[in-house]
Amino acid sequence: MALSTRSASLPPSFQLWPQLALTQLESALSAENRPLRLAVIGPAGSDKSLLLRQIAERLTEVAHIRFVDDGHLLSDEQIHALMVHLDDPRAGLVLGCRTWPWSPALAALIRRIEQDHPALALGHLDAEDVIRAVDAAGRSVDPGCIHAIVEMTASVAWLVKQALTAHGDGYCRDPSHERVARAVGEVIALRLDTLDPESARVVRRASLGDDELTPVVDAAASDALALGHAEGLLLRGGRPVPIVRTTVTRTTPVAQLIDVLVASPVGPLDAEVATSLGGHLDSRLARALRTHADEAAPYDTTRASELYDAALAAGDDPALIAIRKARMAWHRGDVDEAASLVDAVVREATGDDRDEALRILGSAWSARGLLRASAATYRTQPTDDFVLRAQGAVSAFGIGDSGPLTDTLRLVDTGVSGIPTTLHVAYVKLMRGLLASLTPTGNAFDDLVRASSTYGDSNEHGPVPELPAVVAAIGAINIGELDTAANILSDALMEDHGGPWARSRLLLWAAWIGVHRQHPEESAARLADVDASVLPLSSREVLIRDSVMLAHVKRYGSLEELRALWERVRDDVRHVEPDLYLLHPLREFIETAPLFDDGDRVMPALDGLTTILRGLGDPMMWSTPVLWSAFHRALLDRDGHGQAQAARGLSAAARGSRLAATMSLAVGEWSRSRIDDGDIDRIEQIAMRLADLGLAWEGARLAVSLSERSRDRRAGTRLAAFARALHPNAAPGASGNDVALADSGLLSAREREVAVLVLSGMTYAEIGEAIFISPRTAEHHIARIRRRLGATSRTDLIDKLKSIVGADDSGSESSAHR
Repeated sequence: MALSTRSASLPPSFQLWPQLALTQLESALSAENRPLRLAVIGPAGSDKSLLLRQIAERLTEVAHIRFVDDGHLLSDEQIHALMVHLDDPRAGLVLGCRTWPWSPALAALIRRIEQDHPALALGHLDAEDVIRAVDAAGRSVDPGCIHAIVEMTASVAWLVKQALTAHGDGYCRDPSHERVARAVGEVIALRLDTLDPESARVVRRASLGDDELTPVVDAAASDALALGHAEGLLLRGGRPVPIVRTTVTRTTPVAQLIDVLVASPVGPLDAEVATSLGGHLDSRLARALRTHADEAAPYDTTRASELYDAALAAGDDPALIAIRKARMAWHRGDVDEAASLVDAVVREATGDDRDEALRILGSAWSARGLLRASAATYRTQPTDDFVLRAQGAVSAFGIGDSGPLTDTLRLVDTGVSGIPTTLHVAYVKLMRGLLASLTPTGNAFDDLVRASSTYGDSNEHGPVPELPAVVAAIGAINIGELDTAANILSDALMEDHGGPWARSRLLLWAAWIGVHRQHPEESAARLADVDASVLPLSSREVLIRDSVMLAHVKRYGSLEELRALWERVRDDVRHVEPDLYLLHPLREFIETAPLFDDGDRVMPALDGLTTILRGLGDPMMWSTPVLWSAFHRALLDRDGHGQAQAARGLSAAARGSRLAATMSLAVGEWSRSRIDDGDIDRIEQIAMRLADLGLAWEGARLAVSLSERSRDRRAGTRLAAFARALHPNAAPGASGNDVALADSGLLSAREREVAVLVLSGMTYAEIGEAIFISPRTAEHHIARIRRRLGATSRTDLIDKLKSIVGADDSGSESSAHR
């Protein structure tokens, strides 16, 4: 006779036992020449008594066997009698008992019984156990509903049976099973009412997640938890059963819920508990909900936001809640949301919360590309928060004010800056590195690298005006060590510096370095990673992205592609203010604008950088890249004064900087109008030195430009081939030829268009019609070309245009003087 199901009816005769227990029972019953000795253990409602009766029916003809139920209620004398009974080798015993209470004598008896067969553990069922029993009984319950019932009851057998009874057969019209939960909840509530008051209190507190009960140090509470498990109301160890927790939440007075919540300020808070407390004004409740929200924030921002809202509804301080929600917004990369939340409450915040608000707001202004507002935010009020002071000093340095760096480091040197935590040390290294970058002999770069690695060790994911890894990478770029910059950013990405919000910024800088290291595939992959992110880009990051695309198209695209991109991104430079941490992205704009006669758009950026550097004393480490860009802008704009000024600056910096020295030599060559065969070796050496410093594209451009000014065709061909070796797209005939030549330092893009048309034999009127300008404007273009090339006659002009443009001169002489 099968023991799992004997009737097609539902409870009380519907039987649910674990498959493992049934298998163990059949093994014990089939053993020959041995008396049956078996313990059947389970909490209330696990049908121990029914199983004992069925075993007895199977063994009606077996002598010397006793069936004892409710063994947990036996006295020591009764247990001793059973031990004596087992002394007879022919004697059998089937003992049923709950999981608690067990006296030492009962435990000894069970251990002796288990020498023959393992105890049968009842009370917990998995979904397969239930599905098999339902099918065998001929019932019709959807397997999905069975899984849901097993989940809500945590596999507790008596609750599964009650839920199946409440659910019924056939089509389920309540997929949430709320009707089942409420029906079974009434049964649970009645069982709770039958417990002694102290045990009921402990079960309620455990069901509500009271961490004071775990780990249990109070013997009475431990017994109460064990009783709760034995009654089928708690899992082993006092863990709550979902449907019991729901019932307790719904039946416990709000005042008691608040008491439990306040007594358990940490640990997960059940959603239904929080919901049931919504709208109740209580300062203790507000603080407890805020604490639970703080705990949830790092891993479940949606849940944390709900708890913060509940805390606010309970009367919590709006400033505290807004600052915490702003922190979460920052972590997910929503800078504008974070700033908006803080804007509304920063004036009311006090103490540590005010410091946190200023950190968020100052970092948000930086992310928006407004570092002056960031520095002003940090200066709002004196603070003892070292990190806040350090971040303010970093912001101030970026706009040309090194005073806060000096003041903050003075606190470190006098020993009053606080405990040197990992984050504290990272900022000290960062500030020392920035301060040292102002002097030619300072050991700046090493400190910046140490700041980046130490910041990563701190696991800090909070708001920051600029990541130390980015500052260190900029420092490496400033001294011509692009490979080192790439390694710094790679390590930062691997170690997740700054957390989720910072990843896009690190990827964008890695992309910028990739394209300048002539790794366009790597750069494109980094940009693709940024595009795949769901986090919005800040204005600072948009400008970095634009600069990467400009650099890429300039090197690997056509002039028309660059023009289209420029028209799309050129106004982004107006959305940010210049600062040192945007120096290199702004350089891309400064060097690209003159190609399209758009220099006025970027002059404020160049002037702003120049002013910032002047405020810092024109430090060589920071001013060299700006001087280089200023020279190329002036070269394309035919600004002789600007060229000379930049050249003088690079020459002065050359005494203490290998990068500046190489740039100064390159500027000297770029200024030549003609070269001879004897100049070729020197030009190649200078271009190669540029490449060694991460300026291979610029070295190739130098070689291309000078190849067009060679008196000897063979020398020009040699330089062009050399340029192609440095950068494949820089030499004439390559895919990037349009950009390379337009940026060669002789003609702007528009002037090259006019020159080609002049050499084709067009008149001023025809040129105007071809490129949509007036004949008079065409005449002005040609006049400027004559002046800039220094042409002394019509023939000289045509010869020079041929050397630059390389077009057919058919009909050119007649057109060049019209």
